[in-house]
Amino acid sequence: MASQQRFMGLGKSPAYDSALAYFEEERYSDAIPLFEMALQECNEPTVQKLARAYLAESYAKLGYKRVNQGDWARAYAYFTAATDYAPQYADWWFQAGYAAYKQGRFEDAQRALQQATQVNPSFARAWFLTGLNQYASGAREQGLNTLQQWAVQLGVLPEAFTTAVNLHNESRFAQAQQAFEQMLQSVQDNYAEYIHWGDEAYQRGDLQTAEACFRHVLNARPNYADVRNRLGVVLTAQGRDEEAIDQFITAIRINPRYVEAHINLAIAYLELGYTEQAKAHYQQVLEYDPDNRVAREALQRLAA
Repeated sequence: MASQQRFMGLGKSPAYDSALAYFEEERYSDAIPLFEMALQECNEPTVQKLARAYLAESYAKLGYKRVNQGDWARAYAYFTAATDYAPQYADWWFQAGYAAYKQGRFEDAQRALQQATQVNPSFARAWFLTGLNQYASGAREQGLNTLQQWAVQLGVLPEAFTTAVNLHNESRFAQAQQAFEQMLQSVQDNYAEYIHWGDEAYQRGDLQTAEACFRHVLNARPNYADVRNRLGVVLTAQGRDEEAIDQFITAIRINPRYVEAHINLAIAYLELGYTEQAKAHYQQVLEYDPDNRVAREALQRLAA
């Protein structure tokens, strides 16, 4: 989900304006080259920030489409492109890792999953897939240990996990791997669908539906930092800044280096007049990302 500053770049770059129109029409392949053109032609900080955010989201949208089609090579390419522009999204690293795993590219999968778990150390799906990737690559005992460590947090049924372990103990490794993958897929499909619905509802301005979708996910996965941030954006759009602040703070507790959540929290603090708190979070952004223009420009305005 792109930033809550959604339309602030309009009127500053013709390429950006056209790209955003294509994005709203879900013509992501048409939007991408225009967002890239906007990055090259317009140095205005808001356009730079939003063009990068929408580029990342456009690539991710295409990636999810390819996942649904089972086109793993292009899914991997799209999600890695998305992370080039927005490396703070753990789910996109996860999707890149899953697409690489499905192609048998275990080293590429491992690299992507390491990024996912660095961004969000509590990301159970990414850790479970890490174990599955280890298992599939031949490091079965290591993989089994990782799978066991994260099965409960993922919400895997104990009976299903025991069945897969029994297959492993019987040296039926391919069947055990298939069983572990099915556990991951059953959890992944359900919540990814709700996140997708929530994103779509937000884009069309149906904020109550978006809120309901994100809360549904968080009821089962309270440590999902990306969804906490999404919910905070939706609450801010409804003028519920204090509730939004709670969500952004929780997202940052889960993932202290979550730059977008820090920025969104600073914006919400400013809406309520808490200037010093906003400054602190903009400064923290610059500690993690010294070239972040949004934080730097905001601090300059606040110091004026």
